[in-house]
Amino acid sequence: MAAPASGMFFRDYLKAFSRAAALWTDHFELVTLGTARNTPKASPLVRLATRGPRRKAGLMLMAGFHGEEPAGPLTLLHHLHHILGRARQLKVPLSIYPVVNPNGFDHHVRTTTDGSFTNAGFVHGEDATGPEVALLAADMRKFAPDVFLDLHEDDHEKRCYLYAFGDRRLAARLVETEEAFLPVARGPLLHTLSMQAVDGQIRDHHDGSAEDFMSHEGARGSFASETPTKAPMQVRMALDLALIDVCLDSVAEHRKR
Repeated sequence: MAAPASGMFFRDYLKAFSRAAALWTDHFELVTLGTARNTPKASPLVRLATRGPRRKAGLMLMAGFHGEEPAGPLTLLHHLHHILGRARQLKVPLSIYPVVNPNGFDHHVRTTTDGSFTNAGFVHGEDATGPEVALLAADMRKFAPDVFLDLHEDDHEKRCYLYAFGDRRLAARLVETEEAFLPVARGPLLHTLSMQAVDGQIRDHHDGSAEDFMSHEGARGSFASETPTKAPMQVRMALDLALIDVCLDSVAEHRKR
């Protein structure tokens, strides 16, 4: 098997992520939700979250839907101490799903083992995608986050953009943060000319995705960021981390009101 886009296989990613999370066991708990289909062997589907009853009204982070989009999972791994430390400092409850499609991660594909897409089928009853989505949706409902951020990438663009639901002020802050690193899309997307990014955002795109789902679940802001895979990895990871910091700050500010 060729090396994945991330440079590591999921089993090694999970070992490294688990080691990093183990340093925070007083405050955060790593849980296996169940198994995700993978070849040649099923893989654990995991979530890391703040311990205790104060889980609601926090920040939910997700990554790893598509195997050719490695920056999100790598950001969550290599900057986990920063993310958990800031969440603790700001008193923001946190839930993290670092890789939600191990099969895609390992095989450099966008799909599960049966060819289904894992970033759809969360809502509207479309695109059934099997047990992975069912496990994730059931678990995500438990946390009722204030803000949801899904870290994606785009193979076709040299520009960033944002799928956005809810809080327009926070969405604008996220686009401004993207633009500090890379150009932002304004106008048609290269892979789908009928889709228009207005001021870097595609608003209220009800496609059954995780961010669509969390908007229905009542999140104040629900977003999927898109960074170009053509940009250097370190730039994409730095951008993802900056977006996470903006979301942490926003949740902390909202919790003080």
